[in-house]
Amino acid sequence: MTHPHPSLATFPRLPLLDHVEEIFDVKTSQPLAGFSIVCVQHLLASTGALIRSLSRCGADLSRMQIIGKGYSTNETALRMLREAGIRVLNPGFRGSADQPYDAILAHAVQSALTRIRDTPRTTGRGVLLLDDGGHALAHAHALFPPELPVVAVEQTTRGIRAANALEPRFPVVNIGRSRAKLHLEAPLIAASMVHHLQRLLASGRDLFDDLDEVFLIGYGAVGRAVAFRLRAEGYGVTVFDKSDEARRTAAVEGFLTSDDLHTPLARRCVTAASTGGVSFPANLHAVLRPGSVLANMGSSDLEFAAWELRQGVSVTGVYDTQGRELADDDPEAPWDRHYRLVGEQGCRYLLKGGFPVDFDGGPDPISPSAIQLTRALLLAGVLQASGETRPGVVPLDENIQQLIMTAYARSVAESR
Repeated sequence: MTHPHPSLATFPRLPLLDHVEEIFDVKTSQPLAGFSIVCVQHLLASTGALIRSLSRCGADLSRMQIIGKGYSTNETALRMLREAGIRVLNPGFRGSADQPYDAILAHAVQSALTRIRDTPRTTGRGVLLLDDGGHALAHAHALFPPELPVVAVEQTTRGIRAANALEPRFPVVNIGRSRAKLHLEAPLIAASMVHHLQRLLASGRDLFDDLDEVFLIGYGAVGRAVAFRLRAEGYGVTVFDKSDEARRTAAVEGFLTSDDLHTPLARRCVTAASTGGVSFPANLHAVLRPGSVLANMGSSDLEFAAWELRQGVSVTGVYDTQGRELADDDPEAPWDRHYRLVGEQGCRYLLKGGFPVDFDGGPDPISPSAIQLTRALLLAGVLQASGETRPGVVPLDENIQQLIMTAYARSVAESR
């Protein structure tokens, strides 16, 4: 059995990972031995715990590359992963934040995969991709020759959409739309999003004043969970979703709904978006009352096409996350900034540069005891992928999924 590098010992122990390792009997089978592995992941303490498990499953850390996301990076986790001998890229802005962060991330992913393609002796059994958002899937499809064996895992709905749009060439284990992730992880993300939103609004109260209304765009698994959490915290919630069925569901569940993003809102509010795409660009902001706030509860800086806002002429003030005005902006880390935008419709605020509100540089935005569910699903997906031969998107094994859900429910009950 491969012994993890000592630098990985500092990451939290997640019992569900141990459980998955036992299910797959990794001590004897070492299912990841021989793979070159590329991970696109948030660089968090729980990510380090997952990497430690991959090592115990036979992964050679010297043949692993991790591409992090600057807006969600914990610096200690980044340092410890590098000390373990892993090639870790953590792409950020350089000089200006006027382009989508996804473009920067995609370039880093392309570089990592090109390095593997151009060094064929490093591939061994092939390439295993652990993706978050579909960039690795798309670039592997374009860059790798058909004879290079590839297997993959995708953990987001957005990435599964991207995978479904590609010609099936290699297996992609579907974590993003798995039953466990949709039903059990969504409330965890929602609780974290709402908690961090409340902290940001409280710390910047002199800037924003009190806000108790939320216009929520997106009523998918996370959006729905966010709506319920906001209502439980006393906010008035109005829901928009482009799906008629989703809006009907929201109405049945007791929420006010809107069927038109062009109808002016009656009150100043937080506009929270959770769709995984561009859902509320600048040309729609005329519906907002002066003093409204834009809060991303989705991914990257997509929801508000924030790159068009951060460097635009409408920026009349930049603030730290405590609401204190800054003399100048730091274009390399816009996720640590709030932006005041002024236009014909008045003043509005872009929280954290348009990036997700729940990342604050800490070890994990969700407690290890909770987020271990996601890490266990990813580990199970990787181990399933290592032996998969079916091309295209394939479901996470239902029996394994149920074992993880049962163990997670038991751990939750024992912690009460």
